[in-house]
Amino acid sequence: CRRGEVVNRGKHQTFRLSEVEWQRAKRAMRTFLEEQASKRHMTHYSELEAVVWAQEGVRVEAWSPEMNWMLGEIADDCHAEGLPLLTAIVTHRSGDLEPGTGFYAKARSLGYNFAPTESYVFWARTTQDCFKHWGLER
Repeated sequence: CRRGEVVNRGKHQTFRLSEVEWQRAKRAMRTFLEEQASKRHMTHYSELEAVVWAQEGVRVEAWSPEMNWMLGEIADDCHAEGLPLLTAIVTHRSGDLEPGTGFYAKARSLGYNFAPTESYVFWARTTQDCFKHWGLER
């Protein structure tokens, strides 16, 4: 597989990563997100990139299709498990400090209904749900 090549392996695309790298990176990402949520901390895309690289030696760049797709799979998994969308705690590092448009698109694709003018309210509520679910006091 050459760099930048998309590999479709049924359920998902792994882009330039092997299936093993994909699963290791996704597991590291989800574990980190759960730890952050347990401390009621937000994170950002570049921090996720650094964590996955440091823990697994797998490069998932902050603004890459791999990052977007992997976060989408984590949201799918949370939804299937009846959990809040853990990806709500991932935001831009600067600027609006909110999640990217992919977060809202994924939520809508999973059946969450909110008006475009209510996106911020949906995100804030989902973030609080994550903090409650994964919080240390549970």
